[in-house]
Amino acid sequence: MPYIHIYGINIVYDRWGEGPLRILLARKAADWDGCDLPEGYEYLAPDLPGHGRSQGAEGLEDDELAEYVVGMAMMLHATDAEIVVHSDSRGIGEYLSDRLGLKVQVSEDCPPAD
Repeated sequence: MPYIHIYGINIVYDRWGEGPLRILLARKAADWDGCDLPEGYEYLAPDLPGHGRSQGAEGLEDDELAEYVVGMAMMLHATDAEIVVHSDSRGIGEYLSDRLGLKVQVSEDCPPAD
């Protein structure tokens, strides 16, 4: 179970596949289970702070969660990765796009998260 230590919190993530890197954003990596993800990509799906297997306070706002994503991308040398946001986590994607100018795509091919 790989993790990265960011801002004093261990962020657990899953990484699989081969090809250009895509960062999959949802509250937890398991939210991507059952999604129709295309082959030919390497995927990195974190459990954001306070969700899934990661430490941290629950109830962080979308902008706070987005800052952890930026830190993770920088530390893993993944700043050029395509970012795909789960439909249930649009607010995180909006922050990354509107405030930080990152290119973000919202996936509509996933069932709602539990």
